Amino acid sequence: MKINTYAGAGMWSWVLQRITGLLLVVYFMVHMWGMHFRFEFKTPLDGVFIYVLSKEFFLIILVLIVYHGFNGICSVTIDLVGGIRLQRWLFWIFMVLGVLLLYAVSIRSRLF
Repeated sequence: MKINTYAGAGMWSWVLQRITGLLLVVYFMVHMWGMHFRFEFKTPLDGVFIYVLSKEFFLIILVLIVYHGFNGICSVTIDLVGGIRLQRWLFWIFMVLGVLLLYAVSIRSRLF
């Protein structure tokens, strides 16, 4: 029995969409938990919150959010407009737009 596998841009965008979604959910859960208990007592995450306030961490979260958002928009566009034949082009167009947005935000926020 032969199993067909596909390892193109669609597969990697699907995998990275799931990974970034999971990382964002974990981040927001930890963030909400930490903000809830921040002023009541010492938490084991107090040292983590010092790192969370750094520029590097902000840039990492920004990359996750932008990739996840633009990849989601790309997936919806592929489903509604282009179909599979435009998938690779749309993926790269949205990724270039995402990099440009990241650059603009990081310059505006003085991350570099």
